[in-house]
Amino acid sequence: MKSEHTRARIRVAAAKVIERDGAGHLTLEKVAAEAGLSKGGLLYHYPSKDALLQGLLAHLLENRAGLVDDLNSAESVSDATLLNSLIDADFDLPRDERIMAQGLIAASAENPELIAPAQQHVEAVFAQLGLSKTKATSARTIFLASQGLQFLELLGLLSLSTAERNEIRRHLKALTEELAPC
Repeated sequence: MKSEHTRARIRVAAAKVIERDGAGHLTLEKVAAEAGLSKGGLLYHYPSKDALLQGLLAHLLENRAGLVDDLNSAESVSDATLLNSLIDADFDLPRDERIMAQGLIAASAENPELIAPAQQHVEAVFAQLGLSKTKATSARTIFLASQGLQFLELLGLLSLSTAERNEIRRHLKALTEELAPC
């Protein structure tokens, strides 16, 4: 339990370094100092910068993959239920996780293989939303709209007010209701 607490502290420290200095300046030394650990203590949990970045990505995907797995374990999950859950996860992403995602996007420019698990996750959800013969295009469009908004915000290409974000969220969720079986 203590190890997981320390890994969480390291992830938060990495997010702070990314926010303060930028993803290109993320170093193990800075993360260790921010986390209040020695570099050796950090290396015990994450033996390299790539391992730290992979740990950040695994953490980000863990909740989302768990959400999809939980929904899939139900008798039958509708596209509307899945999309509503994914929209909530996108719009409710905690600030430190948003910063981690920004860092991972930047780091993936140097190491494209780093985001392979995220690619696999997105492709699996996209494929699942394509199973409906009649509503696949609508379901996938809603998914892409939600993901696209998050990506634009992560890249700093779009900054919406809280009211604007809430209105878009409501609209996307209303669109999912049209997918629900009558």
